[in-house]
Amino acid sequence: MKISHFKYFFIGLSACSIIACTSAPSEQSETVAEISSPEKTTESSTGSWLMALMDKDPLSEAAYLALPPDQLQGFSLLSKEPHPSLNGFIAFYAAKDGSDQPGIRLEVIDGAGNPHFQHANAVYNLLEKKRNESGDDFESEVKDHKGERVLVVSKTKNGQQSHQLEYLQNQRYHLGIIGNQVGLDQIYGAFEELQSQPFPR
Repeated sequence: MKISHFKYFFIGLSACSIIACTSAPSEQSETVAEISSPEKTTESSTGSWLMALMDKDPLSEAAYLALPPDQLQGFSLLSKEPHPSLNGFIAFYAAKDGSDQPGIRLEVIDGAGNPHFQHANAVYNLLEKKRNESGDDFESEVKDHKGERVLVVSKTKNGQQSHQLEYLQNQRYHLGIIGNQVGLDQIYGAFEELQSQPFPR
C-alpha cells in the first residue's frame, strides 16, 4: 500500500488555520504535517505546559517507531516510517496489503523541543476556537470529544467518504487519524484506542 492511496485530504497547519475551510477545497493542503510561520508562543495562550514542552528532549527515531500499536480498530500495522520533516512517525494500518483496501493512516508529530513546540502551540491555539464549517464536499468541526479538543473532517471524493480526526495527546503529540473507506465510528474508535497508548510525557 502506497502513501498516495491515503492522501485524500490533509490539513495544512499555519498561524492562521488548521484547515483552509474558507478557501476552495481544491486549495487545501494534503499533509497534516505542513506548518509555516507558527504564531509566537505566549504563556497566556497555552500556560506553563508549553514552556515545559519547549525544554523537553525529542525521542530517538527508534523510540518513535516503537510507539505505533500493532492493531488499530482491527486493522493490522502494515508499515511505519519516521516522519519525513518533523519529529514523529507515520504508520499505515490495513486489513491486507492492497491499494483498494480500507485502512487507517496515523501521523504523529512530537512537539518537544525547539522549534517543534511551536507546532504544538499552533495546533493548541486553533483547537481552542470552536468552528463548524461545510462545503459541497466536506464538513469540518472543532469540538470536545471525551475530554479532548478535536478537529473532525469528513470529505467526499469520487462518491467515497473519508474521515479525519486530529488532536493533541498528552499536551505534546499532534495526532492525525485518517480513514480510507473507513467509517467515522472507526476513526473515533481509533482515537479511543490511542488514548490508552503509553506515549512518553
